[in-house]
Amino acid sequence: MASVELFQEPIRRRYYAPYLSCSYLFFLVTVWILICLPFFLSYSGDFWLKTNTYREQPANIFEYKLIVQASGPQQSDNFFYSSVPKLNTLNSDSLRMCTVRSIESDNNLDSIPDSFRLEIDVPLAASEGITKFDALVFFRTQLQQKAKVVMESVIHIGYDSSLAGAGLYSSGNMVLSQAMPLPVRGGYTTMYESHELLHKDKVVGASDGDIRAILEKLSARNLTMVYEGDYSYWTPAPTSALSSVFKFVADIKIPTMEVTYIPTAVEVLRDAWIQYLSMFVVVGFFLEKVCSFVYFHQIVETKMLVETVGSNVGVPHFKRF
Repeated sequence: MASVELFQEPIRRRYYAPYLSCSYLFFLVTVWILICLPFFLSYSGDFWLKTNTYREQPANIFEYKLIVQASGPQQSDNFFYSSVPKLNTLNSDSLRMCTVRSIESDNNLDSIPDSFRLEIDVPLAASEGITKFDALVFFRTQLQQKAKVVMESVIHIGYDSSLAGAGLYSSGNMVLSQAMPLPVRGGYTTMYESHELLHKDKVVGASDGDIRAILEKLSARNLTMVYEGDYSYWTPAPTSALSSVFKFVADIKIPTMEVTYIPTAVEVLRDAWIQYLSMFVVVGFFLEKVCSFVYFHQIVETKMLVETVGSNVGVPHFKRF
């Protein structure tokens, strides 16, 4: 009658040697290699995690604060508008009241805007035109996952043409620009709270609304939002007569982006342990083969005992070789 294998278990060989012997010294060396070699192999790379990244879509909320500066072919064609009344008073000689419309879109209904559309209409007289247009748009930006940050952010959208235009259309992404990784703390950190780029209650002169001066302050920050334009289209004004309204339209998309941060101590230790353990398994596998060969062939002298099945069930006997 044919039989089938139901179960199998290996026979264990045990090797013994005195403490004061070459075999025990070899055992100590292999243990030291097993513990230390994985560390040295792992440490040759980035063993301690200094920075890490994750993906997040920042929450950018329009603050209903903006600055518009435009100029035309004539020296007198200088136009200024701001949502800050005091700046408008200080620039009354070039003030041009504009119509501003904004729409935020949340496509996935997660309470974080996915895109933002801004429309600005600049009224013009019959003899006026615009060849250069610049706008600063202010947002309140918030990171809500690992690096919890709240800050004021500004994006700049501009275009310069040799021909007077009837409008400008721009489309692009609002992305995060980091010079340094962000720390991870328990609560929210309000960055640059005491150094706002444009504070409505601290305007003392017309230079406070100068776009170039604000951009210079912005460039000194470690963390900012930047507008990266995909494409822009300048609509030339009709040759017969200049347009009565200059229309500016911007479609700003807010994608999910990488955020670089400083990992916590737990994260650093966990990453180091994973690297060490992965090398430990590899080194342990090869050391097991080496030790099996050395001890089995008695390259170093040991006493080998092999487990065998005796006459009494459940009580192992040992046979000396």
